[in-house]
Amino acid sequence: MGLTDYRALLIDCDEVLVDRDSGVWAALQPLLDSRGGHPDKAQVLAEFSAVVQALYPRFGELGFSGLLCFAHRQLAERWELKASWEEGMSFARSVVGWSLFEDAPGAMLYLRKFYRLLVHGDRDAEDRGLLCERLGIMPDDFISLASDPLQDHDWLAANDLDANAILQVTRPGARQPGAGAVCLICRGRARHPSPCAADYCINSMADLVAQHQLSLRR
Repeated sequence: MGLTDYRALLIDCDEVLVDRDSGVWAALQPLLDSRGGHPDKAQVLAEFSAVVQALYPRFGELGFSGLLCFAHRQLAERWELKASWEEGMSFARSVVGWSLFEDAPGAMLYLRKFYRLLVHGDRDAEDRGLLCERLGIMPDDFISLASDPLQDHDWLAANDLDANAILQVTRPGARQPGAGAVCLICRGRARHPSPCAADYCINSMADLVAQHQLSLRR
């Protein structure tokens, strides 16, 4: 299938639309200042991701803010630092300030003329409305990572969609793609996996727009 043949895009929220890594790095600065030295950004973010992944089985109990709060506390323990729950909650609430990538708003504005846009991510209910407004989508089109709409036959039927008509727009290593086609967004990477490990490998949402425009001309 070509880009113009899909009816919907299932787009990862973090690191495709939202610059999560920059948001986390900025919010960790008070803790890193206490640690001292010159911490390596990539290593710190890798440790954060590992802690979050280990906590994820408790997502239903903690919610996204709780998950981030516990992740902050566990990072402090790893680094042999003291951190209060108030500091952990301040870190967790930083999520509302995580910025969109510069190309994301314009790309979403363009792409919604041609597709139904579904955003796959984790946010607490009180944070979803503002984020959906910034992304230009309806709240019902923000889908939790705990759900896999491509495998949910009832959801697909209720939304008059087929899994094969949905293009997943994700980043390398985010998760194991399910059924359907995949577009990998490799922001900031020197090179894509070679050979391309997906149906499409591109550099940004702006590049996805450019590829779609080329497809329209063919």
